[in-house]
Amino acid sequence: MTEIGYWASQEQYSMQQLIDFVKEAEKGGFGTTLTSDHFHPWSHTNGHGNFTWVWISAVAERTKKMKFLTGVTAAVYRYNPGIIAQAFASLDVLYPGRIGLGVGSGEAMNEVALGLDWPSAETRVERTVEAIQIINKLWNRNKKSPLDPERSYNNNIKEDNGIDEDGFVTFIGKYFKIKNAKLYTSPSTDIPIYMAGSGAQAIKAAAKYTDGLITTSKPDEANEVFHIFDNAAKEVNKDVDLLQKIAKPNVSYSEDYDKAFKACEFWRTTQIDDAFNTNISDPRILEQKAQDEVSDDEQKKSTIIVTSIDELISPIEKYFRAGFTQIYIHSTSPDEIEFIRLFSKRVLPYFHDKWKKSKEFVS
Repeated sequence: MTEIGYWASQEQYSMQQLIDFVKEAEKGGFGTTLTSDHFHPWSHTNGHGNFTWVWISAVAERTKKMKFLTGVTAAVYRYNPGIIAQAFASLDVLYPGRIGLGVGSGEAMNEVALGLDWPSAETRVERTVEAIQIINKLWNRNKKSPLDPERSYNNNIKEDNGIDEDGFVTFIGKYFKIKNAKLYTSPSTDIPIYMAGSGAQAIKAAAKYTDGLITTSKPDEANEVFHIFDNAAKEVNKDVDLLQKIAKPNVSYSEDYDKAFKACEFWRTTQIDDAFNTNISDPRILEQKAQDEVSDDEQKKSTIIVTSIDELISPIEKYFRAGFTQIYIHSTSPDEIEFIRLFSKRVLPYFHDKWKKSKEFVS
């Protein structure tokens, strides 16, 4: 089943603006919103630092059926995995079946700014895997394969880890430890967990431990990524067809091309070489570094800039043809409400009509 969802940028807009955007998106036919979870924004100028968990509760109350997924919550330092499990379980009790959790190894801007360490990518992925294991145990999502990826991935897991007859969880890992912990407010539904990844280690972890992969890979890069992902899933006897492959293409629309391009400026920082691993936590420094190192041509290549909303149909089709199952449209258009209305009127109906007969497409 394929799906087109909406992306809400907590770093770029105020909480109320994002609520207005999502309400408009739901009115237009979108059914799911993917949203960032940051402490610092990517850029200093006009940046925001909304607390995503609070915002999800507020916007879910103001919408009817819209589902919400974080993209992503970094389960490495500033968030203890037990607290993540508790927060999202509570959200699911309030809004059953409308909450999903995306996890990842994070960025320095959200951890170092709070006085925390910024270790190697390998360490961050290992920490993320342990966090997922804890969350799954606290949610009672222990659907293990015969190969038991938990023990095969991390030899530091202790033999006495587990859940007792009253549902109390003990987990002694290399990085995280919980002892006789229990969620007294459990999830109402089976909350899906997805993991962001670009390197092979993270991609394999997403396949083994979660319901799908969130990746910044473009269609022409997806084949290699999905090959790694599918093989890792098969190693633990998972059905690849049941796993999600999620993309978040950046787009900007205006009838005036220059305005559409100018509206992309906030995200120039994401095009810094190895941006997601850089040990820079100050948005002012990131912004200046992007100005010095990222050319306009590179910025244009990173975003699908269009002057007609219909021009977005072909790029989205390329994502689906490449094997992605969920596409979240990250618009940084000059007039976001106009973009949502036009996209809902012109683009969503196209995909509805195209896949309606096969019942493969939802919005």
